[in-house]
Amino acid sequence: MSDNVTIRIYTLLNSLSSAPSEPSIFRVGDLLRSINRKAYDPKIIAIGPFHHGKHHLQKMEQHKVRYLNLVLQRKDESSLERCVTAMRDFEDRVRKCYAEDIKLTKDEFVEMLLLDGCFIIEFLRKYQDKKCRDKDDPIFQYGHIRNHLLDDLMVFENQIPFFIIHRLFDIIITDTGESINNLIWPLQKKFPFTNVLETQHHHLLGIVHDLQCPSFAKRLSDNDPMENINSAVELQEAGISFKKSDSLIFCIKFENKEMIIPKWKITDSTESSFRNMIAYEYYLIGNPQKYVTDYVFFMHCLVHSSEDAKLLRLSGIISNLLGTDEMVYRLINKLGKNIFINPERFSYSNIFDNVNRHCGHKRNRWMASLRRDYFSSPWALMSLLAAITLLVLTIIQTAFAILSYCNDDLKKGRYLKFNNNRV
Repeated sequence: MSDNVTIRIYTLLNSLSSAPSEPSIFRVGDLLRSINRKAYDPKIIAIGPFHHGKHHLQKMEQHKVRYLNLVLQRKDESSLERCVTAMRDFEDRVRKCYAEDIKLTKDEFVEMLLLDGCFIIEFLRKYQDKKCRDKDDPIFQYGHIRNHLLDDLMVFENQIPFFIIHRLFDIIITDTGESINNLIWPLQKKFPFTNVLETQHHHLLGIVHDLQCPSFAKRLSDNDPMENINSAVELQEAGISFKKSDSLIFCIKFENKEMIIPKWKITDSTESSFRNMIAYEYYLIGNPQKYVTDYVFFMHCLVHSSEDAKLLRLSGIISNLLGTDEMVYRLINKLGKNIFINPERFSYSNIFDNVNRHCGHKRNRWMASLRRDYFSSPWALMSLLAAITLLVLTIIQTAFAILSYCNDDLKKGRYLKFNNNRV
């Protein structure tokens, strides 16, 4: 007869999740959440099952129903049945996209997919085309609501698979000539990218991430261990200047002792946006290039203080809509905590190598030390100038003394010679 432990083990084995090994939507782990938990939670709307049913997100549920009603008013009654049938056909596939078992019943799950998918389509259509909006639509009467909605659509845990949105789009948008590519346009207000869209993307956040991360970075690192670079102020002391470029945000270059970095617009939503893209990269299967994580680590190395943030702001690299330079420094410092980079696939390894090679030259180290010790403040500069002046005066005084001594010897020699001639 089996004992209690054996029975319990069999129970555990039988309760194992049937979820696949390659889901695409996860709950963010405690390590990433520990710095700022609110950055991974939606503010006003739940999309998908992870935040479904939360009390503070219930107000938007009526807007989902209202938007579905607007869709049905434009279409015939059979559209609803077609949408429901499509969601039922996709149910098992969608459940496997999540990294945990979803406790909703089949009907609840299908209803959620239909309402969330139709809301996303209608909201994004209305956002980009004012003609699609109703005058009494409260979502577009208040700017902060639609901005919060855009932010919530970029929360990693707040996603449904993109193939659901694509399928519903094909059903409800059939006679307007609209392209699903154009549907993504409002997200460009947060993240500029090209208009290339393919259906294999996991979800909206994945689309935004992939389209704004071009393959500009090539892994050029060798077997030597990677060394971090100094802060922006320290690099400037070593003779490196900073220049703004108009390239895509992650395209950083180092040429002719000049660090060329695209402008980074920092706002109240920057932390949440970047944290969720970092989370997306954190859970990517395999060993892909992590552009956003690498970029944040790069900026984290550059900005060690408010003075570094100020230098980058004055160089046009940081556009500060957040507040003070100190606030920018603190934001970048927080973003850089608890993130992991792969030194063998670090996007900026060649820049780190070249910068450290530049700073390692004796002349550059000496110039950096000189700037740091004697040009860091007006008082240090005045002390240096006073010391130089004193040294010059001492040299002049010594030179005059030597010349005077030599002149006396010359006069004395002429005097002796004159007296000898007289004798």
